[in-house]
Amino acid sequence: MATPVIMPKFGMAQEEGTIIRWLKQAGEWVEKGETILEVQTDKIDMEVEAPASGVLTDVRYGADATVPVTTVIAMIAASGEASAPVAALPSREQQDVIDAAASGEASASVAAPAAPAVNTSPIAPAEVRISPVAQRMAAAVGVDLTQVVGSGPSGRITKSDVANALAEAKEVEFLQETQPLRATPAARRLAREHNIDLALISGSGPQGRIQAVDVEQGTRGEGQRTASAMTEVQPAVQETTPTGEPLRGRRRTIASRLSQSWRNAPHIFFTTSIDLTRVDALTADLAGEVEAGGGRLTLTVWIARAVATALQRHPRLNAWLQVDDDQLLYTQHSDVHLGIAVAVNDGLLAPVVQHAGGLGLTALAARISDLSTRARAGELTPDEVRGGTFTISNLGMYPVDHFTAIINPPEVAILAVGRAQTQPVWNGVAFEPKRRLQVTLSADHRAVDGATAAAFLAEFKRLLEEPARLLL
Repeated sequence: MATPVIMPKFGMAQEEGTIIRWLKQAGEWVEKGETILEVQTDKIDMEVEAPASGVLTDVRYGADATVPVTTVIAMIAASGEASAPVAALPSREQQDVIDAAASGEASASVAAPAAPAVNTSPIAPAEVRISPVAQRMAAAVGVDLTQVVGSGPSGRITKSDVANALAEAKEVEFLQETQPLRATPAARRLAREHNIDLALISGSGPQGRIQAVDVEQGTRGEGQRTASAMTEVQPAVQETTPTGEPLRGRRRTIASRLSQSWRNAPHIFFTTSIDLTRVDALTADLAGEVEAGGGRLTLTVWIARAVATALQRHPRLNAWLQVDDDQLLYTQHSDVHLGIAVAVNDGLLAPVVQHAGGLGLTALAARISDLSTRARAGELTPDEVRGGTFTISNLGMYPVDHFTAIINPPEVAILAVGRAQTQPVWNGVAFEPKRRLQVTLSADHRAVDGATAAAFLAEFKRLLEEPARLLL
């Protein structure tokens, strides 16, 4: 019997994964436990192993395809078993359907993905966790709850999940009724701008799909168009015509999550300036000992140590705020799990220093150095990028004096750190040069009052200006 290969779920909140590449091709023999493809989640890249030995067949999604978790993406046929038909999906097919609909191109006719199953069953299976409101809504509109991925706490299905599933089903149903001409959204926009009949263009894409480059060839006389339209298009115009590319993978997830945070969380901001004189002096004294432990005593390490200590004294900011139907669930954490934002090639990662409040400078420096290095190399594990309770975003290595950061949900606060600068400071008698640091705290006003956020920031400032307290 053939064994399905599914899009795995690496994290509790993960809803989909993007296929980076297949390491094995349809028709090849694979061994159980052998890596057959690489998948990108909203946080990290992971390898997927074969669940059984046999022939890889029925590969349904290609590179760059974004697929909901638990979806069957291929099959593995046992030895001697008839292979299922190979139905490889063009690499960007499914996402372009959604993009075309979102941009209002109702005439876009590409092979649409299968619509989510809909039935009239009013009750979800016992293993499905669902809110009462969502269950009643699903029964009313006929959504199969076994096909819905929950976004609530512990994967619980909420009414917004049901609404999204219904909207997706109707969107795909509409797209399946469009005419059979196959073209990318970018190709359609270019054709409209240059008055080109797509029916007269030969497509070079998968399954004859018309690409933007095919339309550009038409504007240079290599495609067929009316004589009057040909005289209207000059090479300079088509060379500067912008073609949009939809956000994909990690970049798409970042855009979605930060848009949600900015839209739903009322941000309040608090900025302060910190004197680094004593931190610099202690760094010079302790740098050698810390480096012997495997890390570097950077300003980021001092900031992380001060944040972790301040959060232990002001735990209201060391928390999550999650939405479950119409309820806001506030969870305060006893341990500080500190996210340190790291820039990577295709976005941003925030590897988490677990139990940061219990780490001294040497252990904290080694941990931050290790996580940052492996984040840039793409070697983090799922456990190392989830569970953060507070995030630090440090742009001090750039000429950025000050900025505000968007809260990383479900956290309720984030600290933005600019560059340290030497400034003239009045000491009561004369101006003297001091190295100072400007930081800005962003807090979710639904969970954190202004006075509470200000008290945390004051404690953080005090700890950095009197860093000997961080050694106690």
